[in-house]
Amino acid sequence: MSTGLAVRLLEDLARYLPDEALASLSPSTSLPAVALADRAVRQLAPSILERLGAGEAAQRVRVLPALTGSDTARATMPALERIARATNAPPDPIRAAAQCAGALLRLDAPGGEEPGAMQLVAAVTRLVNSAVRAGVPPADAVRAVAG
Repeated sequence: MSTGLAVRLLEDLARYLPDEALASLSPSTSLPAVALADRAVRQLAPSILERLGAGEAAQRVRVLPALTGSDTARATMPALERIARATNAPPDPIRAAAQCAGALLRLDAPGGEEPGAMQLVAAVTRLVNSAVRAGVPPADAVRAVAG
């Protein structure tokens, strides 16, 4: 599944970003779902929030516990919502980050591997595109989630 995620993410991002921005992600990259979700939530989402003027929200998101599976994902989703309400953070990056965490729950559900992988790739793609729109160089946005 981890190599499959890299292929899916690469294909999805290639629709939006130039080839040179994708250099840090190859089809053979090992990209475990928990690592991808954690990087998207605790690295890329805060970068977006900072560029959108929500520094306090970015700081709070960065110090959330690492996403290691469905238990931490289950706790992260409401934590992100509380951060957004407490800081008046822009909703889109918070929502996409919560969808990344939610994808881990879906992946662990019976029969959830395919829909969970699709949800994770879609949410990460939304975050990468949001990062680029916020001014993060495309290659840096991809590198943040590729590891």
